[in-house]
Amino acid sequence: MATDYDVIVIGCGPAGMMACGELAKRGVKVLGIDKKPRLDINIRTASGYCFLDQNFNHEYIACTPQGEKTKLEYTDTGFTVTYGGTMEGIYHSHMFSDTGKHWQATVTKKPFYHIFNPHLCHSDRFAWASKTSAEFMTETHFRHVEQDENGVRVKVRRLGKDIYLTAKKLIAADGLCSRVAKVTGANAPRTNFGMKGPTIEYELTNVDCPYDRGDMFFFGAKNFGGRAGGIIMVPSCHGEGIFRMETMSMLPASTATDLIEYFTKKGPYAAWFKKSEIIETSGVVIEFLSPMIIPHLGNILFVGDSAAYGECLYQSAVMAGYKGAECMVQELDGKKGFETYSDWWADHFNWVREPKAMADYTKRVLFPRFFTVQELDYLFDLSEKYPIIMEEAEASPYTFSTMMMQSFMQLPGVSDELKERMQFIIDADMAQVAQVAGKVQKA
Repeated sequence: MATDYDVIVIGCGPAGMMACGELAKRGVKVLGIDKKPRLDINIRTASGYCFLDQNFNHEYIACTPQGEKTKLEYTDTGFTVTYGGTMEGIYHSHMFSDTGKHWQATVTKKPFYHIFNPHLCHSDRFAWASKTSAEFMTETHFRHVEQDENGVRVKVRRLGKDIYLTAKKLIAADGLCSRVAKVTGANAPRTNFGMKGPTIEYELTNVDCPYDRGDMFFFGAKNFGGRAGGIIMVPSCHGEGIFRMETMSMLPASTATDLIEYFTKKGPYAAWFKKSEIIETSGVVIEFLSPMIIPHLGNILFVGDSAAYGECLYQSAVMAGYKGAECMVQELDGKKGFETYSDWWADHFNWVREPKAMADYTKRVLFPRFFTVQELDYLFDLSEKYPIIMEEAEASPYTFSTMMMQSFMQLPGVSDELKERMQFIIDADMAQVAQVAGKVQKA
Protein backbone atom coordinates (compact mmCIF):
# COMPACT_ATOMS: atom_id res chain seq x y z
CA MET A 1 0.00 0.00 0.00
CA ALA A 2 1.39 3.39 -1.02
CA THR A 3 1.99 5.98 1.70
CA ASP A 4 2.58 9.71 1.57
CA TYR A 5 6.00 9.34 3.19
CA ASP A 6 8.41 6.69 4.29
CA VAL A 7 8.80 8.35 7.69
CA ILE A 8 7.02 11.16 9.50
CA VAL A 9 8.91 12.85 12.35
CA ILE A 10 6.83 14.58 15.03
CA GLY A 11 8.87 17.34 16.66
CA CYS A 12 11.78 19.15 15.02
CA GLY A 13 13.95 19.98 17.99
CA PRO A 14 17.57 18.76 18.19
CA ALA A 15 16.64 15.06 17.97
CA GLY A 16 13.89 15.41 15.36
CA MET A 17 15.83 17.79 13.14
CA MET A 18 18.87 15.52 13.16
CA ALA A 19 16.67 12.55 12.31
CA CYS A 20 15.01 14.40 9.41
CA GLY A 21 18.29 15.44 7.84
CA GLU A 22 19.98 12.08 8.32
CA LEU A 23 17.01 10.14 6.93
CA ALA A 24 16.81 12.36 3.86
CA LYS A 25 20.56 12.06 3.33
CA ARG A 26 20.11 8.29 3.24
CA GLY A 27 17.39 8.47 0.59
CA VAL A 28 14.31 8.22 2.82
CA LYS A 29 11.25 10.31 1.98
CA VAL A 30 10.69 12.13 5.27
CA LEU A 31 8.39 14.84 6.62
CA GLY A 32 9.17 16.77 9.79
CA ILE A 33 6.16 18.24 11.63
CA ASP A 34 6.42 20.92 14.30
CA LYS A 35 4.05 23.37 15.98
CA LYS A 36 6.56 26.23 15.82
CA PRO A 37 6.28 28.78 12.98
CA ARG A 38 10.05 28.77 12.46
CA LEU A 39 12.48 25.90 12.72
CA ASP A 40 15.74 27.86 12.63
CA ILE A 41 15.44 29.21 16.18
CA ASN A 42 15.16 27.66 19.61
CA ILE A 43 12.17 28.70 21.72
CA ARG A 44 12.48 25.99 24.34
CA THR A 45 14.43 26.52 27.54
CA ALA A 46 18.02 25.35 27.01
CA SER A 47 20.76 26.34 29.44
CA GLY A 48 23.41 26.19 26.74
CA TYR A 49 25.99 23.92 28.34
CA CYS A 50 27.52 20.67 27.12
CA PHE A 51 30.09 18.11 28.20
CA LEU A 52 32.94 17.75 25.73
CA ASP A 53 36.20 15.82 25.82
CA GLN A 54 34.76 13.69 28.61
CA ASN A 55 32.35 10.78 28.81
CA PHE A 56 28.67 11.71 29.08
CA ASN A 57 25.82 9.29 28.42
CA HIS A 58 28.47 6.78 27.35
CA GLU A 59 29.56 9.00 24.49
CA TYR A 60 32.84 10.89 24.15
CA ILE A 61 32.55 14.01 22.01
CA ALA A 62 35.93 15.21 20.77
CA CYS A 63 35.95 18.98 20.34
CA THR A 64 38.20 20.49 17.66
CA PRO A 65 38.22 24.30 17.17
CA GLN A 66 38.18 25.33 13.50
CA GLY A 67 38.54 29.10 13.55
CA GLU A 68 35.11 30.55 14.27
CA LYS A 69 33.55 27.09 14.08
CA THR A 70 33.89 23.88 16.08
CA LYS A 71 33.96 20.27 14.92
CA LEU A 72 32.20 17.88 17.29
CA GLU A 73 33.03 14.22 16.75
CA TYR A 74 30.79 11.63 18.42
CA THR A 75 33.46 8.96 18.71
CA ASP A 76 31.25 6.08 19.88
CA THR A 77 28.03 6.61 17.90
CA GLY A 78 30.13 7.45 14.87
CA PHE A 79 29.27 10.79 13.31
CA THR A 80 30.46 14.40 13.19
CA VAL A 81 28.64 17.73 13.21
CA THR A 82 29.92 21.26 12.82
CA TYR A 83 28.80 23.98 15.22
CA GLY A 84 28.96 27.47 13.75
CA GLY A 85 30.53 29.07 16.81
CA THR A 86 33.20 28.57 19.45
CA MET A 87 32.95 26.74 22.76
CA GLU A 88 33.96 28.32 26.08
CA GLY A 89 35.12 26.21 28.99
CA ILE A 90 33.69 27.02 32.44
CA TYR A 91 35.95 26.42 35.45
CA HIS A 92 33.87 27.64 38.40
CA SER A 93 30.63 26.55 40.06
CA HIS A 94 28.77 28.48 42.78
CA MET A 95 25.87 28.07 45.18
CA PHE A 96 24.10 30.66 47.32
CA SER A 97 22.08 29.63 50.36
CA ASP A 98 18.93 30.88 52.03
CA THR A 99 21.05 33.11 54.29
CA GLY A 100 23.39 34.44 51.62
CA LYS A 101 26.24 32.04 52.25
CA HIS A 102 28.42 31.27 49.24
CA TRP A 103 29.99 27.99 48.07
CA GLN A 104 32.44 27.68 45.22
CA ALA A 105 34.27 24.85 43.50
CA THR A 106 37.03 25.50 40.96
CA VAL A 107 38.89 23.33 38.48
CA THR A 108 42.22 24.46 37.06
CA LYS A 109 43.09 22.04 34.26
CA LYS A 110 39.94 20.79 32.55
CA PRO A 111 36.64 22.72 32.54
CA PHE A 112 33.52 21.43 34.25
CA TYR A 113 31.67 21.89 30.95
CA HIS A 114 31.49 24.15 27.88
CA ILE A 115 28.87 26.71 26.92
CA PHE A 116 27.37 27.25 23.47
CA ASN A 117 24.56 29.15 21.75
CA PRO A 118 21.43 26.92 21.49
CA HIS A 119 19.96 29.17 18.77
CA LEU A 120 23.05 28.84 16.62
CA CYS A 121 23.28 25.11 17.23
CA HIS A 122 19.71 24.56 16.11
CA SER A 123 20.06 26.97 13.19
CA ASP A 124 23.07 24.95 12.04
CA ARG A 125 21.08 21.71 12.08
CA PHE A 126 18.13 23.28 10.25
CA ALA A 127 20.39 24.77 7.56
CA TRP A 128 22.03 21.38 7.10
CA ALA A 129 18.71 19.49 6.97
CA SER A 130 17.25 22.04 4.54
CA LYS A 131 19.94 21.16 2.01
CA THR A 132 18.63 17.60 1.89
CA SER A 133 15.33 16.38 0.45
CA ALA A 134 13.64 16.55 3.87
CA GLU A 135 10.24 18.26 3.89
CA PHE A 136 8.87 20.27 6.81
CA MET A 137 5.41 21.33 7.93
CA THR A 138 5.37 24.16 10.49
CA GLU A 139 2.58 25.59 12.65
CA THR A 140 1.19 22.08 12.73
CA HIS A 141 -0.06 20.30 15.84
CA PHE A 142 -0.02 16.54 16.19
CA ARG A 143 -3.41 15.18 17.26
CA HIS A 144 -3.50 11.40 16.89
CA VAL A 145 -2.00 8.39 15.16
CA GLU A 146 -3.44 5.03 14.11
CA GLN A 147 -1.35 1.99 13.27
CA ASP A 148 -1.85 -1.13 11.15
CA GLU A 149 0.37 -3.60 9.33
CA ASN A 150 0.93 -1.11 6.51
CA GLY A 151 2.20 1.75 8.66
CA VAL A 152 0.73 4.79 10.39
CA ARG A 153 -2.05 7.29 9.71
CA VAL A 154 -1.32 10.59 11.41
CA LYS A 155 -3.88 13.28 12.21
CA VAL A 156 -2.51 16.81 12.51
CA ARG A 157 -4.11 20.24 12.66
CA ARG A 158 -2.71 23.16 10.70
CA LEU A 159 -4.18 26.64 10.41
CA GLY A 160 -7.54 25.46 11.72
CA LYS A 161 -7.84 22.44 9.45
CA ASP A 162 -7.39 18.73 10.15
CA ILE A 163 -4.98 16.92 7.84
CA TYR A 164 -4.38 13.18 7.56
CA LEU A 165 -1.02 11.83 6.43
CA THR A 166 0.29 8.30 6.00
CA ALA A 167 3.75 6.83 6.40
CA LYS A 168 5.45 3.49 6.82
CA LYS A 169 6.97 4.55 10.13
CA LEU A 170 6.87 7.41 12.62
CA ILE A 171 9.54 8.95 14.84
CA ALA A 172 8.26 10.66 17.99
CA ALA A 173 10.69 13.42 18.93
CA ASP A 174 8.19 15.69 20.66
CA GLY A 175 9.87 16.09 24.03
CA LEU A 176 9.44 15.14 27.67
CA CYS A 177 5.68 15.70 27.62
CA SER A 178 5.32 13.72 24.39
CA ARG A 179 1.78 13.75 23.04
CA VAL A 180 2.59 10.81 20.79
CA ALA A 181 3.55 8.75 23.84
CA LYS A 182 0.35 9.74 25.64
CA VAL A 183 -2.15 9.02 22.86
CA THR A 184 -0.56 5.69 21.94
CA GLY A 185 -0.38 4.40 25.50
CA ALA A 186 3.41 4.14 25.32
CA ASN A 187 3.65 5.79 28.75
CA ALA A 188 1.59 3.07 30.44
CA PRO A 189 4.58 1.02 31.69
CA ARG A 190 6.38 4.13 32.94
CA THR A 191 6.37 5.38 36.53
CA ASN A 192 5.13 8.92 37.07
CA PHE A 193 7.11 10.38 39.95
CA GLY A 194 4.68 13.24 40.52
CA MET A 195 7.33 15.82 39.69
CA LYS A 196 6.04 18.30 37.14
CA GLY A 197 6.68 21.98 36.82
CA PRO A 198 7.37 24.93 34.56
CA THR A 199 10.74 26.42 33.72
CA ILE A 200 11.14 29.99 32.54
CA GLU A 201 14.48 31.15 31.16
CA TYR A 202 15.67 34.72 30.71
CA GLU A 203 18.87 35.75 29.00
CA LEU A 204 20.00 38.96 30.66
CA THR A 205 22.67 41.51 29.77
CA ASN A 206 24.64 43.79 32.13
CA VAL A 207 24.49 41.45 35.12
CA ASP A 208 26.82 42.94 37.73
CA CYS A 209 27.98 39.66 39.24
CA PRO A 210 31.09 39.95 41.47
CA TYR A 211 32.02 36.25 41.39
CA ASP A 212 34.23 34.17 39.10
CA ARG A 213 32.55 33.34 35.79
CA GLY A 214 30.63 30.13 36.34
CA ASP A 215 27.22 28.60 36.96
CA MET A 216 25.29 29.70 40.05
CA PHE A 217 22.58 27.86 41.95
CA PHE A 218 20.36 29.93 44.26
CA PHE A 219 18.08 28.15 46.71
CA GLY A 220 16.04 28.92 49.82
CA ALA A 221 12.71 30.70 50.26
CA LYS A 222 14.32 33.95 51.45
CA ASN A 223 15.85 34.41 48.02
CA PHE A 224 12.40 34.28 46.42
CA GLY A 225 10.09 36.11 48.80
CA GLY A 226 8.96 32.96 50.58
CA ARG A 227 8.38 30.99 47.39
CA ALA A 228 9.59 27.43 46.95
CA GLY A 229 11.95 26.80 44.08
CA GLY A 230 15.39 27.64 42.81
CA ILE A 231 17.28 29.43 40.07
CA ILE A 232 20.31 28.37 38.08
CA MET A 233 22.36 31.02 36.26
CA VAL A 234 24.74 29.89 33.53
CA PRO A 235 27.14 32.24 31.73
CA SER A 236 26.08 33.05 28.19
CA CYS A 237 28.43 32.60 25.27
CA HIS A 238 27.38 36.10 24.18
CA GLY A 239 29.95 37.63 26.53
CA GLU A 240 30.86 38.91 29.97
CA GLY A 241 27.99 40.06 32.16
CA ILE A 242 25.44 38.04 30.18
CA PHE A 243 23.72 35.08 31.82
CA ARG A 244 21.00 32.57 31.02
CA MET A 245 18.79 32.33 34.11
CA GLU A 246 16.56 29.29 34.53
CA THR A 247 13.87 28.69 37.17
CA MET A 248 12.92 25.48 38.92
CA SER A 249 9.42 25.51 40.35
CA MET A 250 6.16 23.59 40.55
CA LEU A 251 2.82 24.15 38.84
CA PRO A 252 1.02 26.44 38.11
CA ALA A 253 3.19 28.03 35.44
CA SER A 254 2.83 31.49 36.99
CA THR A 255 5.06 30.39 39.87
CA ALA A 256 8.09 30.37 37.57
CA THR A 257 7.47 33.94 36.41
CA ASP A 258 6.85 35.11 39.98
CA LEU A 259 10.08 33.44 41.08
CA ILE A 260 12.34 35.04 38.51
CA GLU A 261 10.67 38.45 38.68
CA TYR A 262 11.03 38.63 42.47
CA PHE A 263 14.60 37.38 42.38
CA THR A 264 15.78 39.95 39.82
CA LYS A 265 13.79 42.93 41.14
CA LYS A 266 13.26 42.50 44.89
CA GLY A 267 15.45 39.65 46.13
CA PRO A 268 18.77 39.86 47.99
CA TYR A 269 20.69 39.90 44.69
CA ALA A 270 18.46 42.40 42.88
CA ALA A 271 21.32 44.93 42.76
CA TRP A 272 23.08 42.68 40.26
CA PHE A 273 20.24 43.26 37.78
CA LYS A 274 19.60 47.02 38.08
CA LYS A 275 21.02 47.68 34.62
CA SER A 276 20.04 44.37 33.08
CA GLU A 277 17.92 43.95 29.99
CA ILE A 278 16.13 40.80 28.88
CA ILE A 279 17.30 39.82 25.41
CA GLU A 280 15.57 36.46 25.24
CA THR A 281 12.87 34.47 27.01
CA SER A 282 11.91 30.83 26.68
CA GLY A 283 10.03 28.23 28.66
CA VAL A 284 8.94 24.63 28.99
CA VAL A 285 6.94 22.36 31.28
CA ILE A 286 8.90 19.36 32.50
CA GLU A 287 7.37 16.12 33.74
CA PHE A 288 9.48 13.31 35.14
CA LEU A 289 8.57 9.75 34.15
CA SER A 290 10.79 6.70 34.30
CA PRO A 291 12.44 6.18 30.91
CA MET A 292 11.07 3.85 28.28
CA ILE A 293 12.95 0.59 28.53
CA ILE A 294 11.77 -0.36 25.04
CA PRO A 295 11.47 2.95 23.11
CA HIS A 296 9.32 1.68 20.27
CA LEU A 297 5.72 0.61 19.81
CA GLY A 298 4.54 -0.97 16.58
CA ASN A 299 5.69 1.32 13.78
CA ILE A 300 6.69 4.16 16.11
CA LEU A 301 10.20 4.88 17.40
CA PHE A 302 10.57 7.26 20.37
CA VAL A 303 13.83 9.22 20.30
CA GLY A 304 15.41 11.76 22.62
CA ASP A 305 13.37 13.34 25.41
CA SER A 306 10.13 11.61 24.37
CA ALA A 307 11.48 8.38 25.89
CA ALA A 308 13.68 9.92 28.59
CA TYR A 309 13.47 10.49 32.33
CA GLY A 310 14.93 13.99 32.15
CA GLU A 311 16.34 16.17 29.44
CA CYS A 312 18.90 14.43 27.24
CA LEU A 313 20.51 17.86 26.71
CA TYR A 314 21.28 19.16 23.22
CA GLN A 315 24.36 17.03 22.69
CA SER A 316 22.63 13.74 23.49
CA ALA A 317 19.38 14.67 21.74
CA VAL A 318 21.32 15.20 18.50
CA MET A 319 23.00 11.85 19.11
CA ALA A 320 19.63 10.14 19.63
CA GLY A 321 18.28 11.69 16.42
CA TYR A 322 21.24 10.43 14.42
CA LYS A 323 21.04 6.92 15.85
CA GLY A 324 17.26 6.88 15.46
CA ALA A 325 17.61 7.69 11.76
CA GLU A 326 20.30 5.07 11.27
CA CYS A 327 18.18 2.39 12.92
CA MET A 328 15.03 3.53 11.11
CA VAL A 329 16.74 2.86 7.78
CA GLN A 330 17.54 -0.65 8.99
CA GLU A 331 13.91 -1.15 10.03
CA LEU A 332 12.66 0.04 6.63
CA ASP A 333 15.02 -2.47 5.02
CA GLY A 334 13.36 -5.30 6.93
CA LYS A 335 16.05 -5.60 9.59
CA LYS A 336 15.60 -5.28 13.36
CA GLY A 337 16.48 -1.60 13.50
CA PHE A 338 14.17 -0.78 16.39
CA GLU A 339 15.77 -3.50 18.50
CA THR A 340 19.20 -2.13 17.63
CA TYR A 341 18.10 1.33 18.76
CA SER A 342 16.70 -0.10 22.01
CA ASP A 343 20.04 -1.74 22.78
CA TRP A 344 21.91 1.47 21.99
CA TRP A 345 19.46 3.50 24.12
CA ALA A 346 20.01 1.22 27.10
CA ASP A 347 23.78 1.20 26.64
CA HIS A 348 24.11 4.99 26.43
CA PHE A 349 21.59 6.50 28.83
CA ASN A 350 22.45 5.61 32.43
CA TRP A 351 18.91 5.82 33.73
CA VAL A 352 17.67 2.91 31.57
CA ARG A 353 19.85 0.17 33.06
CA GLU A 354 20.83 1.97 36.26
CA PRO A 355 17.64 3.35 37.85
CA LYS A 356 19.67 5.14 40.52
CA ALA A 357 20.93 7.43 37.75
CA MET A 358 17.47 9.05 37.74
CA ALA A 359 18.02 10.00 41.38
CA ASP A 360 21.56 11.22 40.73
CA TYR A 361 20.27 13.41 37.88
CA THR A 362 17.81 15.10 40.25
CA LYS A 363 19.84 15.51 43.45
CA ARG A 364 21.64 18.74 42.70
CA VAL A 365 18.55 20.88 43.06
CA LEU A 366 17.12 18.90 45.99
CA PHE A 367 20.18 18.38 48.19
CA PRO A 368 19.46 21.45 50.43
CA ARG A 369 16.31 19.67 51.65
CA PHE A 370 18.52 17.08 53.38
CA PHE A 371 20.14 19.70 55.67
CA THR A 372 19.04 22.38 58.11
CA VAL A 373 19.80 26.02 57.33
CA GLN A 374 22.38 26.03 60.13
CA GLU A 375 24.13 22.94 58.77
CA LEU A 376 24.36 24.43 55.29
CA ASP A 377 25.74 27.68 56.70
CA TYR A 378 28.38 25.69 58.57
CA LEU A 379 29.38 23.72 55.46
CA PHE A 380 29.47 26.79 53.23
CA ASP A 381 31.57 28.70 55.79
CA LEU A 382 34.04 25.80 55.91
CA SER A 383 34.21 25.78 52.11
CA GLU A 384 35.08 29.48 52.13
CA LYS A 385 37.82 28.84 54.69
CA TYR A 386 39.15 25.81 52.82
CA PRO A 387 38.55 26.54 49.10
CA ILE A 388 37.60 23.61 46.90
CA ILE A 389 40.15 23.65 44.09
CA MET A 390 40.83 20.62 41.89
CA GLU A 391 42.64 20.02 38.61
CA GLU A 392 39.52 18.42 37.16
CA ALA A 393 36.23 16.93 38.31
CA GLU A 394 33.17 15.35 36.75
CA ALA A 395 30.23 17.71 37.09
CA SER A 396 27.53 16.31 34.82
CA PRO A 397 23.92 16.05 36.05
CA TYR A 398 24.72 12.48 37.10
CA THR A 399 27.92 13.23 39.01
CA PHE A 400 27.70 16.78 40.36
CA SER A 401 25.95 15.94 43.64
CA THR A 402 28.47 13.18 44.40
CA MET A 403 31.36 15.56 43.72
CA MET A 404 29.77 18.14 46.01
CA MET A 405 29.10 15.72 48.87
CA GLN A 406 32.60 14.28 48.66
CA SER A 407 34.10 17.76 48.81
CA PHE A 408 32.06 18.47 51.95
CA MET A 409 33.15 15.19 53.52
CA GLN A 410 36.81 16.10 53.08
CA LEU A 411 36.51 19.41 54.93
CA PRO A 412 38.14 19.44 58.39
CA GLY A 413 35.76 19.33 61.34
CA VAL A 414 32.75 17.81 59.57
CA SER A 415 31.00 15.47 62.01
CA ASP A 416 30.51 11.77 61.39
CA GLU A 417 26.74 12.31 61.51
CA LEU A 418 26.93 14.84 58.66
CA LYS A 419 29.24 12.57 56.69
CA GLU A 420 26.75 9.73 57.06
CA ARG A 421 24.00 11.96 55.72
CA MET A 422 26.18 12.99 52.79
CA GLN A 423 26.81 9.35 52.02
CA PHE A 424 23.06 8.77 52.22
CA ILE A 425 22.56 11.49 49.59
CA ILE A 426 25.16 9.87 47.35
CA ASP A 427 23.48 6.47 47.72
CA ALA A 428 19.81 7.63 47.67
CA ASP A 429 17.60 5.97 45.08
CA MET A 430 14.67 7.42 43.15
CA ALA A 431 12.06 6.49 45.75
CA GLN A 432 13.93 8.47 48.40
CA VAL A 433 14.49 11.44 46.09
CA ALA A 434 10.84 11.44 44.96
CA GLN A 435 9.77 11.53 48.60
CA VAL A 436 11.85 14.67 49.16
CA ALA A 437 10.47 16.18 45.95
CA GLY A 438 6.94 15.50 47.17
CA LYS A 439 7.63 17.47 50.33
CA VAL A 440 8.92 20.36 48.23
CA GLN A 441 5.73 20.40 46.14
CA LYS A 442 3.59 20.56 49.28
CA ALA A 443 5.66 23.38 50.78
